[in-house]
Amino acid sequence: MWISIPKRHIIIWDSICSNISSEELDVVMEPFLYMVPYLLVECVSSDEQRAQYSLEPFTYERPTNIPPARAGDCGMYTLKYIECHALGIEFSKKDFAKANGKSMRDKMAVDIFQELPDAHEFENRDNDANLGAYEG
Repeated sequence: MWISIPKRHIIIWDSICSNISSEELDVVMEPFLYMVPYLLVECVSSDEQRAQYSLEPFTYERPTNIPPARAGDCGMYTLKYIECHALGIEFSKKDFAKANGKSMRDKMAVDIFQELPDAHEFENRDNDANLGAYEG
């Protein structure tokens, strides 16, 4: 979900649109359309800020031009959409092709690992103590 507070609008970036029908999505979205304005009104710190918001429900849409993802890739695709949007980069079906999924996932895992504080402490640890943790 991408929530635009100024526009009072929610965009559902769904890479597997066939997973839920428009009618089912209406039912799922209804609580969000009412909850977001309520939270805005209730969570502001002053009466002046509260006056800027109303309890009118938000609207929503689900674009259908989102490149499809394989099952299991949707989380990684979501993070890439957010990254592209934040950087002002257009994303295309070619860039988000299923064939690129594995390399995107690998690069993202490396980026996340490198951002961890103390990640260097884990680089040469073989973790022998946990080898049998999942054996039945």
